[in-house]
Amino acid sequence: MSTKTQKKGISLFRAKDAVDLMDTDLMSKPEMSPDTEAAFGTTLAAGLGAGAQTKVLLRQSKDEGGFSLVTLWFKPGYPLPRHTHNVDCVYYVISGSAIMGNQTLRAGDGFFVPEDAPYQYSAGPEGVEVLEIRHGVEHFDMKIPDFRPDVVSAVNQLAQERRNEWEQMHVSPTMAANGTNGTNGANGAS
Repeated sequence: MSTKTQKKGISLFRAKDAVDLMDTDLMSKPEMSPDTEAAFGTTLAAGLGAGAQTKVLLRQSKDEGGFSLVTLWFKPGYPLPRHTHNVDCVYYVISGSAIMGNQTLRAGDGFFVPEDAPYQYSAGPEGVEVLEIRHGVEHFDMKIPDFRPDVVSAVNQLAQERRNEWEQMHVSPTMAANGTNGTNGANGAS
C-alpha cells in the first residue's frame, strides 16, 4: 500500500489575477438587521461603494496550507463601518494610513483582531491599503451591528462629498506600481 504525499514547493500568485472578494464565497454576505441593511443601502446609494476595493490575492485549501490573503484598498477618508468577523485576522498596512480611534497606523504597522471582536477604522487623507491574512479558514463572516441615525447621516454626507473623487481612482498605489490597471474585479465595500 502506497501513501501519496503532497509535494512541497513554491506557489506564485499575481496581483493581475486577483478577484473581487464579493465574487467569491470566502466571505459570506454581511449580516445585519433589516434596519441596518436599509441604512447601509442608503450609504451605498450615496457612493460609499466607490470608496473601497477588495481583492483576494491568495486562497488555499486546507490541503494546500490553508492561507488566505486579501488586499483592501480604502480610498481617502473611507469610513469602514464597525463590524466583526468570526475568525482571527492579522492586518498589515502597506501604504497610506488607517485611523483607529486616536491611533494612526502607517505603512509597516499592523493589528490583530481576534474572532468576534468589533473594530472599525477610517482611511487617512491619502487612503490606505491593507493586507488581510488568515490561516486555516475556508470561509468567514462579517456582521455589522445597528447603525445609529447620526452615523448613517455622517457616512451619507461623506460618501456624497467624496464619490466623484473615489470614482476617478481606479487602481491602488501598490497595484499601479505592479502595472495592474484595476479593471480585474469590481469595486465594493467589504
